[in-house]
Amino acid sequence: LASMGIYIFNARTLEKALDSDTTDFGKEIIPGLLGDVKMCSYVFDDYWEDIGTVKAFFDCNLRLTEAVPPFNFFDEEARIYTRARFLPASKVNSCTVSQAVMADGCIVSDATLNCCSLGVRSIVNEGSQLDNVVMMGADFFECPSDLEENAELGRPSVGVGKNCRIKNAILDKNVRIGDDVVLDPTGLPDDFAADKSVCIRDGVLIVCKDATIPDGFVLKA
Repeated sequence: LASMGIYIFNARTLEKALDSDTTDFGKEIIPGLLGDVKMCSYVFDDYWEDIGTVKAFFDCNLRLTEAVPPFNFFDEEARIYTRARFLPASKVNSCTVSQAVMADGCIVSDATLNCCSLGVRSIVNEGSQLDNVVMMGADFFECPSDLEENAELGRPSVGVGKNCRIKNAILDKNVRIGDDVVLDPTGLPDDFAADKSVCIRDGVLIVCKDATIPDGFVLKA
């Protein structure tokens, strides 16, 4: 929700601190100034997570789907402010859902969601099952003419197609996943890469931004 790496410098002190080969504020620049300049810090003792790795980012997002998550989004005294997108409410049609959070503008139809986080404009179609999935959503809705063009080109529409099985995965923005796709990194080695659009890091399968996964694609051990 917010960067915790916020630093306020006197301009001259900052110029002096940056006059070196060091680049990391937390590990090099700040410790290097100890004893030489006046420094003050604020001790933050509320919810905070380091999301500097794929696994940490993945786990942090999925923990927010718990019945009592480590961070409370429903605190009247600490409201959550975000950029207004003026999207419609999400639609959930004939689905089985266990532990999920969902942003605005999603359409999930006759699907199963287990421990999932769905970003804005996420589309999940009939018969698909998502287990432990962070879906970043999309930057746009496809209009009827876009869907017709997709059909003519044999290109999957944005979102998750029909009868897919996806487990332990991050689906980045604007991905197009076709019908009958299976994605499961269980038992596959780290740094495995099917191609430039699909890879595995820290045991998590990643479908990269704007990637297209064709109908019937299977990736599992």
